[in-house]
Amino acid sequence: MIPSGLPDFDRRATQYDSHAAPQREAASWLAEWLPEQIPAPALELGAGTGLFTRHLAARTRGLVACDVAPRMVQIGRNSLPEVAWSVAEASHPPGPPGYRSIFSCSLMQWIPDPRETLRAWHRLAAPGAQLISGWFVRGTLAGFYAVCPDAAPFRWRTGDEWIELLQEAGWRSVRSETRTFARRHASAVAMLREMHRAGTVVPHRFGAGRLRHVLRRYDETNREDDGLQTTFAFLRVEAVRL
Repeated sequence: MIPSGLPDFDRRATQYDSHAAPQREAASWLAEWLPEQIPAPALELGAGTGLFTRHLAARTRGLVACDVAPRMVQIGRNSLPEVAWSVAEASHPPGPPGYRSIFSCSLMQWIPDPRETLRAWHRLAAPGAQLISGWFVRGTLAGFYAVCPDAAPFRWRTGDEWIELLQEAGWRSVRSETRTFARRHASAVAMLREMHRAGTVVPHRFGAGRLRHVLRRYDETNREDDGLQTTFAFLRVEAVRL
């Protein structure tokens, strides 16, 4: 079962890849930090349909990939049958302990208790295990949230706040970097529609009238001649288990 409050990834699984451009771009950027050969056993959390899994599978034969959305997992299993796929929450990853490499991409910002989740990963990791992970941070959809701050589905953290959480959970940051990706949309409605089709919009308490007002204001304050530019700030981190 998909936990309440998470995006509707499962229902949107078949169309996710067609509308997840920021996640695909982030996965390619994060993959730049992958070693040529990934030590096994390796674990990927929040694998979705396999946008980042493809990069991992090319570098190891001992990969376990999991996601909380069963339909996402089935799509991933069909496209990458050499990977061991399972349905599991990131906060309760599959064992047994002893993973030498742990990965995730575009996941951590959705986790309700990231400190405890990072500790759960720490418990499963072998001493000295490598963590390579990336997720969206404060600065994502900045123009939209400037118009409507209470639309955010969770509290956006800065890169420094995330590094502190990693360290508190027993991981030592080796390197980290933030990059901003930009997308062009014809209108605010087009932006929201793309995100909705990717399953990355959490149902909110806004009524239809309020939502139309917010989108109109976002258009008025951010539109340029060629449409709207939407920003996505992404943090990538390499860390080691202490």
